[in-house]
Amino acid sequence: MSNKSCALAGAPQIVGAIMQRMPMATENQSANEGANAEPASVPLPRRGRIWVILLLSIAILAIGYALVGIATQKAGRDVVHLAGISEAQEIFGGVPQEGDRLGSSDAPVTIQIFNDMQCSNCREDFLGTIPGLVNGYARPGEVQLLMRHYSAAENPLELGFFGAEAAAAQGYGWQYTYLFFRNQGEAERFGVDQDFLDSVAGGIEELNEPEWLEYLEGNGGSDGPIAKRLHGYDELGADLGIRTRQAAIVSGPGGTRTLQDGPTLAQIEAAIEAVQ
Repeated sequence: MSNKSCALAGAPQIVGAIMQRMPMATENQSANEGANAEPASVPLPRRGRIWVILLLSIAILAIGYALVGIATQKAGRDVVHLAGISEAQEIFGGVPQEGDRLGSSDAPVTIQIFNDMQCSNCREDFLGTIPGLVNGYARPGEVQLLMRHYSAAENPLELGFFGAEAAAAQGYGWQYTYLFFRNQGEAERFGVDQDFLDSVAGGIEELNEPEWLEYLEGNGGSDGPIAKRLHGYDELGADLGIRTRQAAIVSGPGGTRTLQDGPTLAQIEAAIEAVQ
């Protein structure tokens, strides 16, 4: 029970105690009083007035204290506070998206983005380049981006990757990855578990969460379709010599450029111009 509830629950007892201390009107009236005469008022003793004031003051203070406690109560640690929900919609909304691809499949330039969702340096690399690439190149149809979940650790099967791939099945994998990066601090605070994956999924308004969860449960086993895709990304990254930070493989009519170790937006833009 909250402090407010406790304070309010005690109010009837306080009022009852006050009423018990108030003197009752005398039932027997003087025989000399006329039928229309007003009953004589019985003044409240000075000591009784003090008790009334004191008990009312205690009740008011108790209720006020409870209200202040509720108003200043801090959020519990069991609540994930997602940042970037509206930004994700602004960046990716309206851009064609299918599976791990963002942008038109007819775009002349393709950029493969290798990144680890649980890498702190990769977070800065992603947030510093992807919004600009989406708005400047993918949205106009000049570039298509392909997400390659690539773990900086030995195990390629990071749990966050599974959540993103399940979202990609509905065409929201990039939003999921963006929100995961934006909320790495919450991931560190709570740990990357099913509850955290559910919270990230809940930040995507258009995502069908029951369908997302069903896909994750049906395809997310260690030998399932998602795991096979992740192993494929890992093998591809190893063949290309991808290192630990975000990498961009830019391909177009003019050739291919491989950018490693967290290239900046300007460096990726220069590579796009070189391969067009």
